[in-house]
Amino acid sequence: MDVDGVLFDLGGTLIWPEPAAEILFCEASQLIGFQVTPVDLLRVSAEVDQHIYVPLPISLKQEADFFAYGNMMMLRKLGFEATLSHGWFIYHYVVDRIHYHKFYDVDIVLSSLRAAGFCLALVSNAVPSTRERIRNLGLEPYFDTILLSGEVGFEKPSPEIFLEALNELNLNSNEVVHVGDNYRSDVEGAHQAGIPAVLLDRTGSYLDVDCITVRNLTEFQDLVHIQK
Repeated sequence: MDVDGVLFDLGGTLIWPEPAAEILFCEASQLIGFQVTPVDLLRVSAEVDQHIYVPLPISLKQEADFFAYGNMMMLRKLGFEATLSHGWFIYHYVVDRIHYHKFYDVDIVLSSLRAAGFCLALVSNAVPSTRERIRNLGLEPYFDTILLSGEVGFEKPSPEIFLEALNELNLNSNEVVHVGDNYRSDVEGAHQAGIPAVLLDRTGSYLDVDCITVRNLTEFQDLVHIQK
């Protein structure tokens, strides 16, 4: 794989949350008298997402409003008489308690790629406050550019956010590869922009996909270093 640049996804690729947001949502719901399970959330989340639309880019204030309203709608879809105050309580409960961690292979692989001369970009479907999280985790220095959908106005799998990354790196689509853990957002999105993609499948969840897959970032690093 002869490339000069690598685009990376963020959540599920470089970082992971603890506790999971859905667990915290259920804990907060129980504190205000609503019995909710992660299975319940999974059942209604897609429907709620389809009915909540916030034009991008989004401000920090809009970001908080979006999550509070979404929390309220999740509860209502589950049959509870929830108010926006309930949504705000859940929002703050989750934000105050969730912590993000880098996967074990992130620092060593990103450092190695930088040392080898690769241009690196972070391309994530994320709200503006994620930039502070990236900074706090020490990820910012690795990247030549960081593109968050909430800031740039396009989200994966839309090809525009990938094309903007190419523009920022001053590279062509055949000179980069995108790495991410979601087939639709990362693989199909990259392909729409003419960019080859590698699916990072840490849990072995994908079978028979039409792209290169790796189980960790070290495998990916070996893949690109062979050709560098």
